Amino acid sequence: MGTLLSSAAASFITLPLLFYVLIFTVVKQLTRNHRKALNAAIYSTTFVLIVSVHFMIITIWESSYLFIIILFMLVTAVFFTFLHWKTREEIIYRKVFAGYLRLNFLMFSVFYIGLLLFGIITRAKNLIFSV
Repeated sequence: MGTLLSSAAASFITLPLLFYVLIFTVVKQLTRNHRKALNAAIYSTTFVLIVSVHFMIITIWESSYLFIIILFMLVTAVFFTFLHWKTREEIIYRKVFAGYLRLNFLMFSVFYIGLLLFGIITRAKNLIFSV
């Protein structure tokens, strides 16, 4: 049972799109509400994307930059909250947090795709020039 759970976790970290589709499908079947399914998939996949980016960085550069990732997320949260306060003149924490999670989903999706392409190109280049 432990092997099954660790294999599923490794698959989701390797392919966060698979996790997104799974969560979206399950919630859509349970609630019959597209918007709730979309939000649930985005909010839950954000954490998986952050972990995926962290492990891709470790794989590519053989060093952990988790502190920088967390610091980046905190600075983004402060900036996002400040921006919300300037535009709305009051802070509605639920909306700020939801928007912040969506922003993180978007940013870490871009980081994931960028690191994926960078890793593939780097490994291919190393294989071609090492022969």
